[in-house]
Amino acid sequence: MLTNFKFSKELNLLFLSILLFAVAIGINIVTFPTLLSENKISPFVIGVASTFEVIGCIFASFFLSRIVAKIGMIAALRISAFSYATSISLLYFYQNIFLWIVFIFFMGCCWFIYVISRQAWFNIILKDEQRGVATGIFSMTISLGLALGPVIVSFSGAHNYYSFLISAALVLLSFFSISFLKKSSPPEITSKIIPLKEFFKKNPRCFVSRFFLDFQTYSILTFTVIFGTRIGLSYEAAGLLITSYMASGFFDVWVGFILKKTSPYKMINIGFLGCIYIFLVITLYHQSYLLLLILYFIFGLSIACIYVSVFKIANEDYPKEQLVAANSTFQIIGSIGSLSGSLFGGLFLDIFDANGFLIAMILSGVFYLTFLVTYETKYAEKK
Repeated sequence: MLTNFKFSKELNLLFLSILLFAVAIGINIVTFPTLLSENKISPFVIGVASTFEVIGCIFASFFLSRIVAKIGMIAALRISAFSYATSISLLYFYQNIFLWIVFIFFMGCCWFIYVISRQAWFNIILKDEQRGVATGIFSMTISLGLALGPVIVSFSGAHNYYSFLISAALVLLSFFSISFLKKSSPPEITSKIIPLKEFFKKNPRCFVSRFFLDFQTYSILTFTVIFGTRIGLSYEAAGLLITSYMASGFFDVWVGFILKKTSPYKMINIGFLGCIYIFLVITLYHQSYLLLLILYFIFGLSIACIYVSVFKIANEDYPKEQLVAANSTFQIIGSIGSLSGSLFGGLFLDIFDANGFLIAMILSGVFYLTFLVTYETKYAEKK
């Protein structure tokens, strides 16, 4: 079992890069909504503004393969990382929501190029027998980084420019850790695209699971700070709810081991059921900050069951030569889920105040289970 942890130098440096970038994002998910809230921007508008980052991701997906094929993977990573870091350092000097949206859209393009190129590299060099455990470590590393971000903000301050500079510096360090691999041969990215319709036909459950996974995770990262302040918490205390959620990331590795003997589809179903139950409890007992921290942590365990399982399914459904295209389409599905989460989460917060966030999270799980029952019924009829 422990042999699965013996990774190459290339993989270890990629893990380091993933961690550093995740810490930067963890800082941003506290500082960005805080800055907008301080400038009297409503939750719905914050949600709409956040969707432009997702739209930027979708836009970049059409050009990713051409960009990397023309300038090379290392150059694409370098340009996207430096552009993303520069944008973070400039966002602090807020002028108006329209200029913010332009920056966020551009950052979405950079994020997609940086993350998907690096993720494709990761999945191609990964050995099949390592995939489940490595995916768990991949997810755990992201969770750890996202958890550390709000902790850093609790010291540097959600309103302080130093938080923005620290985030920008971490993005650059994330790239520099990969730059040590210049002498190795980065994987080639082909121009082949897998349409969303084709991906859905191949595996509807994988498609829908990823959609609602990102609906929930993007909503919780975007609106937790706003939800927290609506129930009387400070920005920093609300940010630590995200840290509690991400602190459960260690469980991702164990999900990888569990998947050696358990169906990933079963784990996904358990995860969504857990999400619904947890937010029903939060609806009733959100007055207790300690209980909120515990429930956010348990929610992270449920998300781990979904995240590791659905990524394992997606990367096993396609041969290695198609993994880049598959991961690109897979990310677009997640981006559409994130887009929906931003819009509906913000809208529900505006209409129902703090409870609106909880309603959106519960409904997303209910909709997944509705799809599951419908799919299983049709599948049983075909058999």
